[in-house]
Amino acid sequence: MNPPAIRVVAIAAACILGLTAATFPADEVHWTITGQNSVTVDWRGGDAEVRYGTTQALDRRVEAVAPEPLPFSSRGPFREAKITGLDQNTLYYYSIGGGPLHTFRTPPPRGGSGFTFYVQGDIGGSLDWKHVAECQALIAEGRPDFVLCVGDLTYGNSVGQHAVDTHFNDVMRWSLDAAYMPAWGNHEWDKPRSDDLRNYKGRFDLPNPQSSPADRRYPYTGGGEDWYWFDYGNVRFVAYPDPWSGAWADWAQRAEEVMAEAEDDTAITFIVTFGHRPAFSSGEHEGEPELQGFLGTLRARNPKLVLNLNGHSHDYERTYPQGGVVHVTAGTGGSNLEEESGSGCPWRGGCPEPPWSAFRAMHHVAVRLHVENDRIEGTVYCGPAGGGGSNTNDIACAQGSVIDSFTIYPYGLKPGAPKPPSEEEEEAQAKKPAPGR
Repeated sequence: MNPPAIRVVAIAAACILGLTAATFPADEVHWTITGQNSVTVDWRGGDAEVRYGTTQALDRRVEAVAPEPLPFSSRGPFREAKITGLDQNTLYYYSIGGGPLHTFRTPPPRGGSGFTFYVQGDIGGSLDWKHVAECQALIAEGRPDFVLCVGDLTYGNSVGQHAVDTHFNDVMRWSLDAAYMPAWGNHEWDKPRSDDLRNYKGRFDLPNPQSSPADRRYPYTGGGEDWYWFDYGNVRFVAYPDPWSGAWADWAQRAEEVMAEAEDDTAITFIVTFGHRPAFSSGEHEGEPELQGFLGTLRARNPKLVLNLNGHSHDYERTYPQGGVVHVTAGTGGSNLEEESGSGCPWRGGCPEPPWSAFRAMHHVAVRLHVENDRIEGTVYCGPAGGGGSNTNDIACAQGSVIDSFTIYPYGLKPGAPKPPSEEEEEAQAKKPAPGR
């Protein structure tokens, strides 16, 4: 299948000016955490070299190569530089081709804490949605260590390939100095005549990459980097794929092994899952019963699993613990909100909220998570207000103010509470003879 039609904007301009790829400034710069001692930097254009070091002298360098698969949103050239042999918990300076100086930081020691990340989904590009730039700026102000972007990254399959390149330039508000850790949403794969996963898998080098079964109806599903996992300090983060045929059932079986390892690892206090579709949602896209079941089973076997992060519904919503897991929908990265019209209630799931919904807001927000050794602290900041029509709010707040906050403790229990028994421990207890027999 030939790649979709593309719009060439920045590179075409460079050709008109007589610039070569080597002199055209690098853009779409972002980096991923690939291990305790490694990161990978991806970008478009510019020179094919990254200089880096623990001081601004930048005494080391690495040559970039063309990524595989190759993105097609523009002519590129697209570049990827794998940087290994780094010290953990260390700040490095880097520059692409002598360009501006920025930084990346390797993960803290295993079991460490005191780090901050943000989560957002359903983002898009600023040429199509005016709030994208404001939402990314709000995240940048928080100076996160990394950002989980939980699917529907660009909407290139809906509005055109220009959105792909625009998105990766918009997020440079924070992606130059904080790691971009993605999950795939439906807009990355389910309209292959318009866009497909090559544009995204080719822009990231993911840690512990995993393959899902391929869906023959959709090219480029399966084959690698469909989901992944990574450890950061005292948390094991486990992504889940989008549900093309067979992907979730396969993930649930294999994620069990990844979580079981974390359950037995004394350095890991929390397990956090993240992906695009919600298990629970009262927004435009209702919760997925299949995902509820898989996460419920995984939690029963692995009580360190306490938090699930997702997008898909363009709103913010937090649940009370469901089987011990708090679910947070953060589909407010900048594209328009999704509300019901004509009923007086903007929520498809109805008003008032369902009993499992602890807090919800039809408003752009920035969701911040801060991790300590004994808790995860969530803080939700008011983002830009909608402008009516298809972007109407149901709360009023001053941009930057806190509209929701929550704390999650180990095993989902408050300090001093006993650890809940695992499924295996419960089964062993049930097999013991009753007293006096």
